[in-house]
Order: sequence, then C-alpha cells, then structure tokens
Amino acid sequence: MADDVNDLRRVWRRLRATHRAAFIIPTDHEDVEARVIGDGAFTGRYGFMVVMACAIATLGLLLSSPAVIIGAMLISPLMGPIMLFGFSLALLDFAAFRRSAIALVAGVGLALAISFLIVNLSPLTQATPEILARTRPNLFDLLVAVFSGLAGAYAVINKKGETIVGVAIATALMPPLAVVGYGLASGAPQIAGGAWFLFMTNLLAIALSATALAALYGFAARQSRTKNVWRVALIVGVFAGLSIPLGISLKKIAYEARVSRATRETLEAGLVGKARLGDLAVRFMEDGVRIDAVALTKAYDPGAESRLQDALRKAIGQPVSLDLDQVLVDQDRPLDPAEFLRLAETSLTAPLQAQIAQMTRKDQLVDDFRAVAPFKVGAADVDASRRVATLYAGPSRHLDFAAYREIEGELRTRYPTWRLLVIPPPQPLPPVPFEIGSSSLSEAAREVLETVYWTLNRWEMTRVSATGYASSAGSGRFNRSLALARARNVADFLKAHGIDVVSTGEFRRRGQDSIERLYGLSRFHRVDVALIPIEKAAARRASSVTSNSASAEIPTPPSVKPSKTSTEGGRTE
Repeated sequence: MADDVNDLRRVWRRLRATHRAAFIIPTDHEDVEARVIGDGAFTGRYGFMVVMACAIATLGLLLSSPAVIIGAMLISPLMGPIMLFGFSLALLDFAAFRRSAIALVAGVGLALAISFLIVNLSPLTQATPEILARTRPNLFDLLVAVFSGLAGAYAVINKKGETIVGVAIATALMPPLAVVGYGLASGAPQIAGGAWFLFMTNLLAIALSATALAALYGFAARQSRTKNVWRVALIVGVFAGLSIPLGISLKKIAYEARVSRATRETLEAGLVGKARLGDLAVRFMEDGVRIDAVALTKAYDPGAESRLQDALRKAIGQPVSLDLDQVLVDQDRPLDPAEFLRLAETSLTAPLQAQIAQMTRKDQLVDDFRAVAPFKVGAADVDASRRVATLYAGPSRHLDFAAYREIEGELRTRYPTWRLLVIPPPQPLPPVPFEIGSSSLSEAAREVLETVYWTLNRWEMTRVSATGYASSAGSGRFNRSLALARARNVADFLKAHGIDVVSTGEFRRRGQDSIERLYGLSRFHRVDVALIPIEKAAARRASSVTSNSASAEIPTPPSVKPSKTSTEGGRTE
C-alpha cells in the first residue's frame, strides 16, 4: 500500500513539473496582465466602437442581412472587458474586476440605448428571421461560447490577437444585445428576454472559460488552495445553472422534432386501403398536441379519426387532439353525377354535432391566427375546408407594405399546409426610386415594384396610375423625356403582371427649385404609383369612346404646383 502511494506521488509530481514546464514557465504573466487590463478598461474609443457596432448590428437585424450583422461582429468591442472579467477572477484582482464591470455595464447601456433609438426611428420594425433566431438559446449555444472563450483566452495569453475576431463572430455578442434593445423598443418582452439570456450565456461562458484557462497557465498560482476551490466551485455552479434551462430548451426542440416525425409515420401507417396522407400541421399547446391532417381517400372511413387519435396518443405519449379531414378522390376515372351523389350521401353528410364542432373549430382557428400575427388584426376569415386564412391588418404606423409581405411569407413558412393571405391596410403605395439621370429599373426599384404588385394583388386592384418625376438638374427637354420614360418602365413592369396602368411624366424646373433646396434632388428621382378611383376610371373609359386624344387625369403631389406635363397622349400646356 505504501509503495502504491509513493508511486502516485511521483506521478503527480511529474505531472506538475510537466505542466509547469509547458504552460507556466513560458508565459510572460506580467505582460499578459498589463495587456488584458489595458484592453478591458472603459475608454472613449471603446464607447464609440460599442455604439458603432450596435448600430450596425441593429440595422442588419432590421434588414435581415447576415453580411451587415457579421460586419458588426468584426468590431467586437466587448471582448476586451469580458477577457478582463475572466482574468480578474483568476487573479482575484478586485480593482481589475471593477474596471471590467464598469466597462461592461457602460457598454451594455450604450448598446441598448442606440438600438432602442434606431428601432424607434426606423420605419422597419418587423421581427425578421435574424431577430427571431436569437430569442431561443439552447445548450449548443453554451458549448459554442465555452469553446470560443477558451480560444479567446489562448489567443490573449499567446499574443494571437487576430483570433479574437473569429471568437467574436462565433459567439456573436453584439447582435443579441441589439435584439434586446429591439424587444424593449417594440414592446416585445419575450424577444427581449430570450435575447438577454443568450447574451448573458455568451458573456459568462466566455469569461469563466477564460478564468479556467488563465488558471491553467498559472495566473492563479499565487492564490491559496481555499480560494482556488471557491473559484472552481463558482465556475462549476454557473455552468450548471446555465446548462439546466438551456438543456431544457434543447430537449424541447428535439421533442418537437420527434413528435412531428412520429405523427407522420403513425398517420401514414394507420390509413387503410389506398388512402394517403396529404397536408399535416402539428401544434404544441399547453394541454397537449393539436394535429390537423388531410387524408386523400377513395372511400370514407367513419372511424378513422378516433382510431388514429388513439394510435397517436400511444405513439407520442401525450394528450392528442386530432382533426382529420377526409377528401374523396378517384384517380382512375371521373365520377358521373349519380356516383357523386351516392358518395355525397355516404361520406360528405355529417350529423348536426359535427357541424357544430366545425363551427367551434373555425372560431378556434381564427383566435389562433390572431394570436400568431405580429400586427393588429382588424378582421380574419378562415376557411378550414380549403385551408385558407385571410388576415385583414389594422392601421399601424410601424409597418409598411414590405413588412406585411414579409410577415405573410413567415406565416406561410410556419403553417405550410395553409394558404395564408395578409391584407394590408389602406395607405399610399411606396414610391419607386430611380438613380440620378437614369430611367432603368434598378434592383431596389424592382423590389419596390414587387411589393407594389403584391399589395395590389391583395387589394384586388387592377388599375393604377404611374407618375414619373425628374429633378431640375440638366436640360428641361431631357428631364421631361426622363420623367415619362421612368413612368413607362414602371408601367411596363406592372402591365406584365396584369395591371392596367396609365403612365404620366411630369417636370417643371421653376416650381421644383424651392422643394429641392429643402429636401434635395432625390425627392424627384421617383415614380409615384396611385390607385385610380372607380368613378375616374369609368369617366376615362367613357371619354375614350368619343375622343382618342383625351389625356389621363393624374393627381399631382400636393407639394408641387402643376405647370407643364408630358403624357403618353401628348404634351399639355
């Protein structure tokens, strides 16, 4: 026994000697401490970079642009104070800890303030996919932050500063903080809370990983064994506290994926005959799982819903509410009228209780769609049989047509088995921008026109006017032609999509000077698309019967007094 103890002591001494030779002796502790303390304090440069990084991140999140968000990550101003925070715990240097805490609190405050201000001033306030992606952290985010913290501390100790940029990108410290500001500005506490949890997970994981690596390199060698034990207990306790909710979140995500897969497999296996599964939607509620499914079958199975609901309850192990719609199909031959009536009597006729259940289900669906819509829903129309839901948006000063269009796409992604339509509220259509001196449709102009067409389609409007403008720079003759060419190009785009357009070019040098001095030349590098009232459209059709030379009546902007107009029908003085 004594020999075994001596052997273990020799092995332990050998390991300590190897550790000291490999990690502690080659490290210039004083130089590393000086650099970490210098980079982690609050300075004017640090505050400026925090504001710039958060401003870039906020704009990238609102635009849903990953490239812009990565640009904010490259600045990485928070890494210095976080590294100082981790090293101060290893050194038990309370002065350094105080410096890092001041820098972090001030940086977080500046970041929240600038993101809050930008969101309040921005016309785009819709929660984009980039924003929503940072509101549901899980255990994998903690692991990424741990590995990034170890890499960052290694780079600091071994003077590999360029690695810090990669660490900042991997952990993405600034975008979650910008999302917190977005959540506070838009009144979305769930978004703000989820993003704050992600930010604090990254911050603590990086700092404590740096503490652990600093201890490995001997920065805690001067501390007593008791203090080292308390330090280890702190690191383990924090990581354990973070791991529990993040692990629960990851487990919930895995559970939802497993239930969705098991639901599809159970339904496909339980359908009898030549029936097959069509649309499927799985929703996770507080009281269980709600499943809406469509089965394509040649013969109505009256007991299919209850049988499959029992099978799903056993497969999932949770309370299940199944709503199964059976659609009769016959791919081999068309049905004659007599056969169709026979099938209608046997499969399409439902008792009164089923009709009442359908009405109740429709009310529940309307409430569900109202709840998930991130805007005020003025009215909703749900056709459960055709799986079509139409949401009429109420007035909002924060959302434009592009935002409503993006919301509709997100809702369709969330409910792939439904045809969701978002009807935006009445408001002026966005102007189509043009570059200086050009009548060609740029990418920005085409994007605006796609939004205009989407809006007209949702409004079911097919007649509009397109009024082109040109700035006073250059000759008047050229500008009159330029304004009309811009309007015609917009008209051609909309006509290709089935919209009837009356195009008009408008330019007046004398009346524009004061407006351009006040607002700039860009105010007249555009084409305005407006709806044509029904009575004006009827009058125009009537006048066209008696005269082919009648020009279109186009309303001019209130800020410009008409004097000279070029139209497709000629020039009017």
